[in-house]
Amino acid sequence: MKKKRLYYSKLFIIFLACMPFMIIALLNAPKKTYAHKICKKNNFLSQIKLSGVFATSYTYNFAHPVADSQYPKGNYNGNYNDDFKANGFTVNELDITLSKNPFSNGRNKFGIGFTLTMDTGESIQHPESYMGNLSYYLEPAYKRPLYGFRNLFLSFGIPIGNGLKVDVGMHNSPIGFESHNLAKNWENTYSIIDSVEPGSLTGIALSYPIIHKKLKTFFQVSYVYQSMEPINSYPTYEFYISYKPLKIINFHEGMVYGAENFLIYDNNIIPDNLNKYFYNYMDAEYKTLHCLDFVLDYEMGINGGINNSIIQNDNINIENAVSPNTALFQSSDSTYGRSHFSGLAFYIHHYGLSKIGRFSQTIREVRVWDPNGMWESVSVPGEAFNYFDSTLTLGFRPNMNIFKHTQFRVELENQITNHKVFGDGKSTQNTINFMVVRTF
Repeated sequence: MKKKRLYYSKLFIIFLACMPFMIIALLNAPKKTYAHKICKKNNFLSQIKLSGVFATSYTYNFAHPVADSQYPKGNYNGNYNDDFKANGFTVNELDITLSKNPFSNGRNKFGIGFTLTMDTGESIQHPESYMGNLSYYLEPAYKRPLYGFRNLFLSFGIPIGNGLKVDVGMHNSPIGFESHNLAKNWENTYSIIDSVEPGSLTGIALSYPIIHKKLKTFFQVSYVYQSMEPINSYPTYEFYISYKPLKIINFHEGMVYGAENFLIYDNNIIPDNLNKYFYNYMDAEYKTLHCLDFVLDYEMGINGGINNSIIQNDNINIENAVSPNTALFQSSDSTYGRSHFSGLAFYIHHYGLSKIGRFSQTIREVRVWDPNGMWESVSVPGEAFNYFDSTLTLGFRPNMNIFKHTQFRVELENQITNHKVFGDGKSTQNTINFMVVRTF
């Protein structure tokens, strides 16, 4: 018994003596052994990224909007697709995104990725980008749900040429200069042009860089517009191209065709696959070497409206029907709600660095033409409406670790129309907005 104990003791001493050499050998082992296996096992999970945006603000509207059935507390700022509350605090955006790039291991290898963006706050109420349900269009604005998906799709990286990316699912449209991520925007509020841009479509999207970092393309075929529900419809086509010939110049062009109009009657969606919808967007951005950006953005849309045969065949009482895309006004003998729209926006953005932080200033000038009075909910069908929007936004990011990902903003905005649509019978509206934006 003693011999066995002595034997095991010697083995233990030898093991302890050899341990330092074993550790050194393990740490200096070839890369294709232990370290390689661990890295390979955790490769997919390690490439998943979590990011998000939180934005909250206080708004005061000097036009003092009046109360009505849609806004019983008078908390409505006209021509906004977010930030509805006239006087008070609100959460504009709480955005959480999980994503993985399908080309994480290189564009010459096949890969799988995904993007999931969950958002809550007032900015999700914008109907063009809301991935919601039928009740969104039937409930008053103050009862609308404050949550939804921005993106929900799988991505496949195919090693063809410079790398073809295929997305399948709900995809936020790239059309438009302003982003639905407030941290990427220069302003606190979205422009009235943005409020009529196509937002989210569901289908198959292809992205391909024809010239690396210079010429990029995006094409999508969708069968569900705004992800309302899977209804039988003709496909919607979306095309987008970005060209950057120089570091200081960038051009964008995008268009959407085929998104059918639909109306809601007796709690049912009734699509119109006869009359089509077309939207076009283009902008040019010039960046100087002195921290200055200039952007010119032009957009236009043509809405085919609802064919009169849809109304007659379904025995629809037009006074009890709702259409989220157009006013149901008889624009011809064969069509309800046929209209067109155009808008022009100009941006000047400047930023500077100092010892205490980063300062920025942005001027936005927007004009919108609505000759048929169809596009804005406050318009009068058959009457021409013109909208002017002027915005000055000041931003400050302190040079402190605790505020590394935080920006403080104050924004002054003036809106003018040729009709009295604001506040208590006013044709002009002035607001001030204080906002805090934090990314993580």
